[in-house]
Parts: sequence; C-alpha cells; structure tokens
Amino acid sequence: MHSIPQPDALRRTPSPESSPNPLLQVVLFSGGSGTRSICETLIRQPRIALTVLINAYDDGHSTGRVRRFVPGILGPSDVRKNLDRLMPQREGCHRALRAFSDCRLPAGSTFAEGNRIVAAMAERKYGILPPVIQRSVQGLTIAQADQLSEWFSEFSSYSNLQAAAGRYFDFHDCALGNILFAGCFLANGSDFNRTVATLSAFYEIRGTLLNITEGENLFLAARKDDGTFLPGEAEIVAAQSSSMISELLLIDGDVYLNFIDRKEMLAPGELERALAEGRRLPRINPAAAAALASADVVIYGPGTQHSSLFPSYLTRGVAEAIVENKTADKIFVCNIRRDFDLPQEDGAAIVQKFLNCMRRNGETTVDRAGLVTTFLFQTPEVSYNSGPEYIPFDPTKSDLPPVAIRLSNWESESGQHSGGQVVNEIQKTVNARIDRALRPVRQLVSIVIPVLNEAPTIERALRSLTSLDFSQFELSVEFLCVDGGSSDGSLELASAVPGVKVLSSPSGKGRGTALRAGIDQARGDIIAFYPADLEYRAEDIFRIVLAIVNDDYKAVFGTRNVKCTNLSQRLAHIYGDATGLYLMSKYGGMLLSVSTLFLYNRYVTDPLTSVMAFDAHTLRSLGLRASSVDILTEIIASLCRKDEFILEIPVDYKPRTRAQGKKTRPLDGALAILSLLRGKFRSRA
Repeated sequence: MHSIPQPDALRRTPSPESSPNPLLQVVLFSGGSGTRSICETLIRQPRIALTVLINAYDDGHSTGRVRRFVPGILGPSDVRKNLDRLMPQREGCHRALRAFSDCRLPAGSTFAEGNRIVAAMAERKYGILPPVIQRSVQGLTIAQADQLSEWFSEFSSYSNLQAAAGRYFDFHDCALGNILFAGCFLANGSDFNRTVATLSAFYEIRGTLLNITEGENLFLAARKDDGTFLPGEAEIVAAQSSSMISELLLIDGDVYLNFIDRKEMLAPGELERALAEGRRLPRINPAAAAALASADVVIYGPGTQHSSLFPSYLTRGVAEAIVENKTADKIFVCNIRRDFDLPQEDGAAIVQKFLNCMRRNGETTVDRAGLVTTFLFQTPEVSYNSGPEYIPFDPTKSDLPPVAIRLSNWESESGQHSGGQVVNEIQKTVNARIDRALRPVRQLVSIVIPVLNEAPTIERALRSLTSLDFSQFELSVEFLCVDGGSSDGSLELASAVPGVKVLSSPSGKGRGTALRAGIDQARGDIIAFYPADLEYRAEDIFRIVLAIVNDDYKAVFGTRNVKCTNLSQRLAHIYGDATGLYLMSKYGGMLLSVSTLFLYNRYVTDPLTSVMAFDAHTLRSLGLRASSVDILTEIIASLCRKDEFILEIPVDYKPRTRAQGKKTRPLDGALAILSLLRGKFRSRA
C-alpha cells in the first residue's frame, strides 16, 4: 500500500552538524506559474534543499468562490500549482493525482450536479463520475483514494449544511484541487498553514512549501496612478489601462467581504473609510523566517509581480530576516516580458517597487545591498517567441552597482525563464564563495533530425518523435528538423507537423552540414540525433537520453549491431544482388570499428549509427567541421582525443533497401576512414 509521509518527516533535511557536506539551502519566493522552470530545475538537484515561499491572496474564478464560501480560507490556487510542480512525476499514481487536481467540474454545473460529484468522490462511487475524472481516479493508490474520500466528505458535509441555510456553492468550472484543498482545510480546523503542510505530505513533494504569513485572512487590492481602484487580485492580473499600479493594499477579510466586495455602488467616502479600517500588514510565518535565516541562497522569482511577489514582501519580518542573514547570496530575477500589471515599468522601476514593498512603504528602512547581491535582467537581442514586449533595462541609467548586474538572454522557448540557465548562474555565484558542487542541469533535450529528400517517411517519423512523453522523466524537448536542400517536398511535410521547428541548412547538402546547423540552433542541455527514415524506433531515444540524465555520460550511441543476429542476412536484404555494395558495407563497417581500435584504443561497434545523444557542452567543444556522413567518425575521433567515454546501447533497427531510399555510398565509408585518420593527427584541444 502506498503510504503517506507525515509533514515533519517530509521537511527533514541533513543539518550542517550531522553532514560533512551539507545541502545547499535555497529559498525561492514564488507565485503560481512564473517560476515554474526555475523551481522544477532546482528540485532535481540532489545537492539542493529547496524551500518555496508563496502568498495565497489569489481570489479569481473558482478560487475566489471557495474563499467566499469557506470562512477564513486563503486562496488555494497557487498552493495547488506549486504542489503539482514539486511532487514527483515518475510514478503513475503521482501523475494521476496531478491530473485529478487539475480536473475541473463541467462548465455550467449546477449545485445539484456538482454536489453529486463531490458526494461520489466521498463515497468512492467512481462509476458516476464524468469520464475525464474517472480516468484520473483509476490511477490513484488505495491510500490516496482513502484520503481524498475523507477530504471530499468534509467538503460535502459543509456544503450540505450551508445549502440547508440557503447558501449554495457555485460548482461551475471549479478545479477539483480547490475542493480537495477546502476539505483538507476544514479537516485541519481551518488552519491554513497546517493545511499546506498536510497536503505537502500527501503529494509527497520534494522540498518544502510554505505560506509566507501566519495565515491571516487578507484580501489584496490596489490603486493606480490615474486613481483607478482595483478591488481584488483578479483585477490586478487582468487586462487594464496603461497607468501603473502605485499602491498595494492588504485588507482584513471581514472588512473586505462586508464592504469592498459588495456589488452595489459604494456611498461617497465609504470605500476610503473601509480601507482605513481594514488595512493590515501580516506577520511572517515562523517557519519561513527560519528558512530565510539559514538560507545559503535567496531567490526573488519572476512572475505577476503585483499579485504573486510584491505582497509577500509586505509581510512584517521578511525584510528583517533576509538582511540579518549576512552570508546568503540574494538573487533578484526580473521578468522577461510584460504582464498586464506591468504596463510601463522598466527593470529599474520593478526593482524600486520591490524595495518599496520590502520597506513596507516606509514602515522600515532596509539597505538594498542587504536584500540583493545579484540582479538578473533580460537582454532582448534574440527572441524565440512573439507576444508581449520585453521589459527594457538600461544599466547606464540605473544606480545599481555594475558588478551586481547579469545581463543575458534568460528566455526559454516557452517564453519563461530557462531554469537551467538561472540555476547555472546560481552555481557560479555560490561556487565563488563556498564549495558545494551541483550536478549539471539536465532540463531540455534538443532532437536534431537531418533531412534530405525523405518525403515518404518524414511525416510519420516526426509524428512518432513528437508523441514521445518526456515529461514523465521531468524533461522538456524541442524538435529541430534541418533540411539540407530537399527537392521532393520534405520541407513542406515537416512544416505541417505541430511542435517541430523546421530549419534550412544555410550552406548546402550533407548530413554533417545539417547536423552542425541543428547543433548551432539547439538550446537543450542534451542534444540528440535521429534520422527521418523510419529505420530506428523512436522510443529508443528515451534510453539513450536517460543514460546522460541519470548517469552523467557525455556521449551515448545507439548500436544496431548488438541486437543483430545475422549481419549477412540483413545486408543481403538491403543491397540485393549488388554484391560489391554488400561486401563493402559488411567489411567496411568492421574496418571502421577496427580502425577506431587501432588509432584510439577504443572499439565502437557501430560508428555510423544515426541515433546518438550528447551533453550539449561536450558536443559543442568538439569543434566539428565535417559536412557529410564523416561527421560521425569525426565525433568519435574528437571524443577519443578528449578521453571521453562512449556508451553504446542496443537499439532496434529496420533497414531500408536501396529502392526504398537507402543513401549510404562506398564514398561515405572512405570519408569516414579519412576522418578517423585526420582526427588522430589534429592537435589535442
């Protein structure tokens, strides 16, 4: 049976006194989605103990309806998003729980319909659930289902009690994760922070998730420079005028619901009186204060600043805890692009607003240098996405110390920050001060597919690749199809496959030319090669890539020869009656392997395989020059000269015949031999 760890056990990490090489303590100020890639990269580092700090003032959509229905509860939405992000995903039960949390009741659900679904979850009558919910429930363990039953029962009982008094919950398009959270909140005596800890244990998250405050029931509002009042978090994150937000307000829940949240027009002066009466500044959660006090690194994440980040900094005790920690590196990660709440601000203005919130609008004075040691700003020379404009930053017009500024292209293909780049910057910053080695970050796989006149197979090959689920291994993937001058419509067919970036090789034909063009454009931590001819099985890419992710190999080849039980029969199928080609292929392949052994003291069973993967830094360091198939033996020679090990993993192989488009020529074998010889006498890098 799948057991659920307890909250205290979940958060236990080795202390400096008990471990000769203690974990790097990293605290990340986060919101809902802005820090996703950074957070997901940090939790995959075995040498990092991550604590994520959030506020819970969100009040839009079903989250807002839950807040108004259950007294004292803060917004569950951002908590749920971070739980989903921090929980492991390799087990089917974890993926099922995440899918269940993200499921929504059907749009337009009446109270009776929603109540029936909640009751079915409480009573485990899964047969009457909508199909999409049924599918996620089927993947849960018995322990998970038992716990969900208890929490849905709590919400069902409360909902029915309220209905008897004439208050009906609006189930329209409500996330099941929000109902789950509300039920857990009721079961924990309406203690918000205890609820977060209980759910952290249930979701088996890696690291620690904390609400920044002691759990005071406050609502967020704002004013703009033009006098506009934004009455809630939902309005702050929505489309709005170009006037900038000038002030954030945290308002007592009772005052907010009784006055500001009313739909009818407020009488003159009533709003100001309500704001004056209800304004509050919350106190820091003691667990959050302890995490900040012991942190080696504090990261102020990007996101919707005026809702997800700035309100956290208004908490009493946050700035003081950070400033008192004299040894931590403190890194401010500025947004890349504009959100609705940042219509005009540049990077310097965002930093100033951050400082104003940390100083609680004048309540306290804290020095900027005590809060931030490094600032990461986006430089917009390269854009991977259309969409909102970049947030500008001009270091020459800023009063920030130049030594603290890091200008770079931090953007991933998704438009968010590249978690790998940010974590690598953290590693450089930390290693300059303390010696705690972090593993190389493996987050994005770039699969390069060279193409030359593959119209009969390219579409099926690309669709087989794009159907692979790399998320189960906590990896993202990009597909780069590089056309080397096809004349049969291959380029057009490739362009029609969703999720594939199609490139044209800038300097002519040849597999080497196409692969080098793909390497230049690849942004992944891992770069893999895969052909477009359907001779290999797409799923074998997983095993090749995972050898780099899990075991830190730098080069992994998929060998066709280990699984081959009859080489002569295979080659006869390919070349038919062409005896000369048959003999050259059979003994030429052996000659390549023997030449590698003779020249480099390495025996590579399949030097001309088309499926391989590399650590991106290692591959780029080889300085590849070849333009044809000889790039494969150039890679082998360069790796051998660098004393890099080549791991070979058996792969399935279904060869084409010459009539079906087999392109390998005797000249390719000769070029491969010459490449091995040239590599032997090149100067060692």
